[in-house]
Amino acid sequence: MSDSVCVIHKGKMTVLELAEVIDTLSNLASDLTVVLAQACGFCDNCGQEHGDFCPDCEERECSEACAFLNGCKDSPADCVMHCALCQGLLDGSGDIRVPDYILGEAGIPKDAKLEAYADEDSGEITIVEADIQQDITDVPPGIVAILAQSGVCLAELDELIMLEEIVYGN
Repeated sequence: MSDSVCVIHKGKMTVLELAEVIDTLSNLASDLTVVLAQACGFCDNCGQEHGDFCPDCEERECSEACAFLNGCKDSPADCVMHCALCQGLLDGSGDIRVPDYILGEAGIPKDAKLEAYADEDSGEITIVEADIQQDITDVPPGIVAILAQSGVCLAELDELIMLEEIVYGN
């Protein structure tokens, strides 16, 4: 269950009624996924060039339709796979890990999100509890996987989460 959703359905349902509820919820989930994907946009590999000509349509950058239909190497999903920022969000390589006992000594909860700052002169790194405690790691992994395979920009998703942007409704 979620604080953001309220579902009301009949207490007793026939097989066909239950199938209709499943279909309705599936359609709603699809529609909401499209809204989220549109808010984030496609990954453009942080504006980097994508490589050679598309072998299927012989264009420098193939259309989204060509990429989807032909699985071209410049497909939206491939952009996510080759984007260092999106990959860092997917694999957690940018996460800061500090032993629990040190966090306890600093008065930081062990599940808190952390930020790091470097002093270029001394070479010291300071780790503190992040001001923003929500990010892409709070999105269910299955949703992140669907968005990544669809070519949605995960960096933009992360940014929208941290800014608490309203992307649906008024």
